[in-house]
Amino acid sequence: MISQHLKMARNSLKSNRVRTFLTLLGIIIGVTSVTTIIGLGEGVKRQVNQQINDLGNDLITIVPGRNTSINGFDSLSGSFSGTSATTSRLSEADLENVSKIENVSKAGGIMQLDGSVARGDKKQNTRVLAVGENYLELTKQKLVSGQFFGGDLENNDTVVLSSNVASSLFGTEDPIGSSVKIRGTNFVVIGVLDSVVGFNLGQPLNDMAIIPLPTGKELNQDIVQFQQITLKVDQVDKSEAVAKAVKAALLKNHNGEEDFTVTTQEQLVGATDNVFKILTGFTAAVASISLLVGGIGVMNIMLVTVTERTREIGVRKAVGATRWQILMQFLTEALVITLLGGIIGIITSVIVSYVIRAQTAVKPALDPWIILLAAGVSLAVGVIFGTWPAIRAARKDPIEALRHD
Repeated sequence: MISQHLKMARNSLKSNRVRTFLTLLGIIIGVTSVTTIIGLGEGVKRQVNQQINDLGNDLITIVPGRNTSINGFDSLSGSFSGTSATTSRLSEADLENVSKIENVSKAGGIMQLDGSVARGDKKQNTRVLAVGENYLELTKQKLVSGQFFGGDLENNDTVVLSSNVASSLFGTEDPIGSSVKIRGTNFVVIGVLDSVVGFNLGQPLNDMAIIPLPTGKELNQDIVQFQQITLKVDQVDKSEAVAKAVKAALLKNHNGEEDFTVTTQEQLVGATDNVFKILTGFTAAVASISLLVGGIGVMNIMLVTVTERTREIGVRKAVGATRWQILMQFLTEALVITLLGGIIGIITSVIVSYVIRAQTAVKPALDPWIILLAAGVSLAVGVIFGTWPAIRAARKDPIEALRHD
């Protein structure tokens, strides 16, 4: 009977090609939208988590403000990405105290200054970061050329430029040894950072000029206000214990006020997972509206089909067809429509994901479970929206059906 129902469904759909195509279109758009969005969310989540893990599982990040570390820290470029809505700051005393905690092997602070980098009549607005000599080791960033700060940083008016800033100011010239001006002070370029490309619509996250911390302190009226402190622990399995000790030390420095946030890499990965689950779920729910509309279209067409084939239903019942057989006939037709639309939608989603992967830095992940989910949803739509028309067909009185013109 199943093969017979499939054959009848095929013949019915072929006899109304335009109507079938328009009905399929709604399912195709819905499945493509939902599958692509879930794949994008999963892919972006993996990219971000990979970039966080690339920094190492042995890092602990401290930022000012309560519960703002995830939004305040740019894990992709390994540096502070913007101030949060808080007046609290981290001081030199905070950095000194946490660096002495047991199992902390290295500690470094980042202070961001507003400013720009100028060379002659060329000027580039950028982030000016004042950092210690262990900045590269803590952030896993690398140099294209030149060297980083080392040894005594006192009165060391040198600067390391990110690659796009160097390119903007010097073009194809070698910037090493040249002079630039930052906040009215001349600096000698000693290095160029490698381009850091992350999930920022494929754009480089390297708009930075990095200067030694003592020099940054001078430019900031001899005041150090860290927007981020990063710690490296000796033993990863003791990260949570170190984080608790860091919190206790900072509470003591801040008179018992928890106006800061301490985050381990494990916590950061967990938080990003939750954020992307919420965002992906929300956007997928919005996209599923198109699938709902497609399902309603299937129900509408099936109701029309039942009305058009009322006499056929009467004939089949007159020759012995049961209600169950009639119900399965029309339900099978609805399932064929939605499953075919789902398959085409999945194929379309794969093509769209390939184009996105080829043209941007985003790498959608169409895992088998996503494809199976899309196929399952297609079948569910067929069952949900095809059942009522099938029931109506099965309930028709054979005498009345035979009289229908």
